[in-house]
Amino acid sequence: MTTAALGTLGCKVNQCETAYLGERLRGAGYRIVPFSRRADIYCLNTCAVTARAATESRQLIRRALRQNPGARVVATGCYAQVAPAEIACIPGVSLILGSSEKLALLEYLADPVSAAAPTIRAGDPWATGVPQPLVLSAFAGRTRAFLKIQDGCDARCSYCIVPQARGRSRSIPAAPVLDQVERFLAGGFQEIVLAGIHLGQWGHDLEPARDLISLIADIFERYPPPRLRLSSLEPGEITGELLDRMASEPRLCPHLHVPLQSGDAAILGRMNRTYHPLFYRDLVCDAVTRVPGLAVGADVLVGFPGETEACFFNTYRLLESLPLAYLHVFPFSPRPGTPAAVMKGRVPLPVIRTRSALLRQLDRAKRLAFMRRFVGTVRPVLLEGRSTADGGRLGFSDNYIPVLATSGDIGENRLILARFEKIEGTRVLATPLAGD
Repeated sequence: MTTAALGTLGCKVNQCETAYLGERLRGAGYRIVPFSRRADIYCLNTCAVTARAATESRQLIRRALRQNPGARVVATGCYAQVAPAEIACIPGVSLILGSSEKLALLEYLADPVSAAAPTIRAGDPWATGVPQPLVLSAFAGRTRAFLKIQDGCDARCSYCIVPQARGRSRSIPAAPVLDQVERFLAGGFQEIVLAGIHLGQWGHDLEPARDLISLIADIFERYPPPRLRLSSLEPGEITGELLDRMASEPRLCPHLHVPLQSGDAAILGRMNRTYHPLFYRDLVCDAVTRVPGLAVGADVLVGFPGETEACFFNTYRLLESLPLAYLHVFPFSPRPGTPAAVMKGRVPLPVIRTRSALLRQLDRAKRLAFMRRFVGTVRPVLLEGRSTADGGRLGFSDNYIPVLATSGDIGENRLILARFEKIEGTRVLATPLAGD
């Protein structure tokens, strides 16, 4: 039996697509093996969101070739879309598929291999129509199932290559989304995560137009999951209606990931972000007031061209003042093909590293303060398939706190109530309550 290994970099949408490719390959008779194993075929779903992601994509390709120099190596995804010629320079790559072509992997594998040069299939993603629904019966190795409902982005942030990689914002219609929710529930998943490149734009391109809150209402009316979580949403897409639904629906996880990128108005303007830091401040404060126990996480991009020390500390002070649960800190790296890559005012790398370290220190303090709030309380926890040597099991609370359940005969993929006892490192130790 031909063996295939799958590797993934990047976002939750990439993970959804890789899961789909794995299921298609398995259904066609391939045996899926871990990426660390020798395989006949390696399929690498690449990322291009930063220059570092592109480097990691090339490293993953070379790792596959080292593991089996005779393997058929396929590069797919965003980096394959925006820079196929760079991948083609790596000796041994046989097939390069862009964002619109990747889901047809099986068909391309049927084509003969060229000994002279890799085959490149990377069309114009802006010419692509409605995204193909990813029909999945499982989500291998996970207790949370990611469900892609949207692709592409119209925002054109000046640092971002994603519109060139994935095209315009396009929505998967509600009917196939609901069908996939039903399949995941039939497969025993306790949590479903709605994912998209620009999730909050779901439905705007449909006829008639829809919005995300209406899809959430449809899901809870038709196939209500034990837990439904939202991936990242832009600040302007978090409405009062969404917050009210989150506050009144216990199965909709009280967790929002809301990119900030910068807390300085001038830098946000250079980034082509369409909100003011004060709007972001008011949004976060309003959200945590309206939704009990809400976790709000933020992305922040450090060292964008033109970021002076004053600009940086505007960002730092804003983040320090906000009731955030965590930060994701990204040092700026110029991505060829974006306006930011040629902007003046480049920040020296040592300065970026120093500023990033300060924000990561703030992130640790925010995480600790957020966890402390819930010590002594009881919260729902989804237990995952990993256990510790002493029999404890790891999981996440509804508001995204990492938990170690420390006692009781508890299995994986179980939704329990647990009392938070104390903090240990980066997680909370919790005791499952009897009768869960």
